[in-house]
Amino acid sequence: MMIILHGEDAIKSYDRLTVLTGELKSKQVEVVTQDAEEIDITQLRQELGSSGLFGSSKCFVIKDLFSGTKTKNKDKLLEVLNQVTNHEIILWENKGLAATTLKKFPNAKVEAFSINPVIFKFLDSLQPMNTKNILLSWKKLLNEGTEPEFVFAMIVRQIKLLIQAKSDPSYIKLAPYPSRLITQQATYFTLNHLLDLYQKLYDIDVKIKTGTGGNTIDNLLANFFQKI
Repeated sequence: MMIILHGEDAIKSYDRLTVLTGELKSKQVEVVTQDAEEIDITQLRQELGSSGLFGSSKCFVIKDLFSGTKTKNKDKLLEVLNQVTNHEIILWENKGLAATTLKKFPNAKVEAFSINPVIFKFLDSLQPMNTKNILLSWKKLLNEGTEPEFVFAMIVRQIKLLIQAKSDPSYIKLAPYPSRLITQQATYFTLNHLLDLYQKLYDIDVKIKTGTGGNTIDNLLANFFQKI
């Protein structure tokens, strides 16, 4: 059986991967996890042809098969994986896959994890002198069950893009429309302001990871929004 986990909400898809592998391990299934770029085709063929410790079954988790692997290697991997019938296969991608790509695995169970569109409206609202709307959008995201950690990651990404747009728009690696939106949003900031916001986000990240903030991520972000 093959399961494909994909979508722009990489945090949720990875959480799902963690749940699935945890369930398999509880059933004494040996879980082998590899990044696609690091896979040796010959070794993979050998592992797929063997059973786990004491004859137990195996599950092979392959990450980012469609993100950055060389075309030749990717095609070989696809050929090998489509021939597997005696082991579990889980493909995890940190982005959404096109329907044409998914058609290569007609028998796979596909689980997609899309981003709540409200998050993009929220990110667009990150502008100076817009604190009220930012906080209202933030509250709406929380009420809809969006994880604060995911919002934090998206804010960091947005501020990085704004810094790139302010420094040199040619640095932005986005499609034309979102690139124009980022460039327009960047006009509301000075470069120093954006760099200061990025430093504040770094400080929040340190506090979260070390537990030294003395506050929840919700409150830390609420305080951050006051500084925009």
